Amino acid sequence: MGLFSEEKDMFLPGPDNFDGQFVISTVAKPCPHGWQQRQLGTLFLNLAPATTVVPVVDADNQSIGLLLGIPIDLDRGVIVDKQYSVDCRLDDIQDLDDFVEEKIYRLAGSFLFVLSALGSRRIYLDANGTLSVVYDPEARVAGATASVLLDAVEYRKRFRGELYKTLDVEDAGWFTAGLTAHERIDRLLCNHYLDLDSWTARRHWPVATIEVSPNPASTCARICDRISKTIEILASSGSTSVALTAGNDSRLLLACSRHMLANLTFVTVAAPTADLDVACAKRLARQFSLRHQVLPYREATEGEADLWRFRAGHCVGGNNVKMHPSVRPLEGRPFVGGLGGEVGRGFLWLNAKPDTVIDARGLVARLKLSRTAEVATAVDKWLAPLAHFDAFFILDLAYLELRMSSWGFCDSYVKPKQLEIHPMISRANYVDMLSLPPDVRRKGDIYFQAIEALWKEVSEVPINKYGNYKDMLRPAKEAIRHPKRASRKVMQIVGAWRSGTAEKSGA
Repeated sequence: MGLFSEEKDMFLPGPDNFDGQFVISTVAKPCPHGWQQRQLGTLFLNLAPATTVVPVVDADNQSIGLLLGIPIDLDRGVIVDKQYSVDCRLDDIQDLDDFVEEKIYRLAGSFLFVLSALGSRRIYLDANGTLSVVYDPEARVAGATASVLLDAVEYRKRFRGELYKTLDVEDAGWFTAGLTAHERIDRLLCNHYLDLDSWTARRHWPVATIEVSPNPASTCARICDRISKTIEILASSGSTSVALTAGNDSRLLLACSRHMLANLTFVTVAAPTADLDVACAKRLARQFSLRHQVLPYREATEGEADLWRFRAGHCVGGNNVKMHPSVRPLEGRPFVGGLGGEVGRGFLWLNAKPDTVIDARGLVARLKLSRTAEVATAVDKWLAPLAHFDAFFILDLAYLELRMSSWGFCDSYVKPKQLEIHPMISRANYVDMLSLPPDVRRKGDIYFQAIEALWKEVSEVPINKYGNYKDMLRPAKEAIRHPKRASRKVMQIVGAWRSGTAEKSGA
């Protein structure tokens, strides 16, 4: 299932199954039936149904570009859905990078920005690339996934079957460092823009290290305030669902939502391995009178699974392929998720110190990926411009770009009718998370302190625990359920240890 064979042709959906996707080029391309074509200066955008577009204009109403997705303006308290006006004139812009950072990355939500102004044509992702972009530099075309860039013959011909298997994409692997499942199709990583004149990706952030916050508590309070504002804006727009599990980040979402519970529904999927999440969510719902919905588990049919993989360009697999029909009841309304919080906890640090030497081999091990020559080369190329940063910052960027941007959001378009927003993700929040002192991030309880300050009673319900004898049985059950995951975790720890040993010995 999901791969190609002589016996079974690849699942090929009709044009109506590309909802939410797009193609961007510098010359007009044929526009599929039911799509719309939009011109932006000398750029052409073919937009499938359900692809939302917002014009960006300067103070004189001159066109600057387009926003795709769901941008949220926290200062104005609105979802930007008509037009986004910046408070400056094009003629007054001195530095294009500074302009984009100040005027575009002030937005929260989930979006990408297509710039066509001042002699430049570029595509920017949001702070974590929650709407993914891939591109073919030879054909000079970019789009949501390989499925809209390639016809059926090319999609099959250029598929990297061996690498797909080696990376174990069907289970929990992924293509990292700009690689995709197709030859000569590259992925744009967050913190990079795609130059549509040279068709090369260029890093635009960060330009310097981030200063350590002198007051972690107030820094975390700012993050919580932005999370709360984002959820409030979404809740005011209509029926909104919020993820509720046994974990840290969903608990933070709950604490940040305290003053708007009447306008929210909390949801938990009763997946076969989600016993703890369901038990903890039900306890929270009972104790705090939450409007709570347990979504019955529904496993995808073979056709549904094939369509999911195709909509993701065959770049990711795992449990979501099987369980995605379970969240179908959430279609048509905003869904608030908790991705992004790990950035504040040094997810890839393990045994690292600031002066640990980070090389491609050790980094691939930390990512728990198979160490193939192609992957190692791609990661090494990604590492080269970052040598002047310390190990912690390099590992943080690796988590953002090589894991989250590459794995977490390459499936951006598999559920086009679900409006998914992760309010922890924004440039401002990430800068604040990365500014937390290393000892605070290693300890990992800064969010718990925030939860305690926002809603003490909620913090008293154990996180990621049943609170009884079942907690003692969990490690063994998890190892039995997910032997490959347990093996990858061991590989990650061993790789990090070897990296640290090599650094100490000067190897």
